[in-house]
Amino acid sequence: MAFDSDGFIEPPLESEILPRLWMGGTHEDETLTRVRRLHSVGDRKFFDAVVTLDSNSAPMGWLVKEFRFGFPDAALDLDHAAELERIADWAYTEWKAGSTVLIRCQAGLNRSGLVTALILLRDRMKLEEVLRVIRSVRGDYALSNSHFVEYLEKWKSER
Repeated sequence: MAFDSDGFIEPPLESEILPRLWMGGTHEDETLTRVRRLHSVGDRKFFDAVVTLDSNSAPMGWLVKEFRFGFPDAALDLDHAAELERIADWAYTEWKAGSTVLIRCQAGLNRSGLVTALILLRDRMKLEEVLRVIRSVRGDYALSNSHFVEYLEKWKSER
């Protein structure tokens, strides 16, 4: 992790949260407006399945299953929440089937943290443990969006 001028600890681009379950962001050179080259079939494949939660990330390469749903890092709209539940179901199923899964957004902190947390909750982890694990790997700013944490608390209390 690297510090910026404000003392913010920048997490690595991608981090393994649990075996085969990764969480991360998007490098500034891998956005739709700045991608340096198109992927080719022979490129090395690091992930089997990817969830992309911002609209500016360039697509993943060949032979990678990708679920894309850009939504804002803000208060959670109920329509967005319903779609995120479907996405978390898909990613959880892929992960439990043995795929290496990446959940990514722009910074790799909040949107990816929300979906990663939903996956871990589906795996019967306690919410406190989910938050601890994600933050221990991605840093204290992971899941700093209070709306997302409130959603997770409500989700857990209803199950």
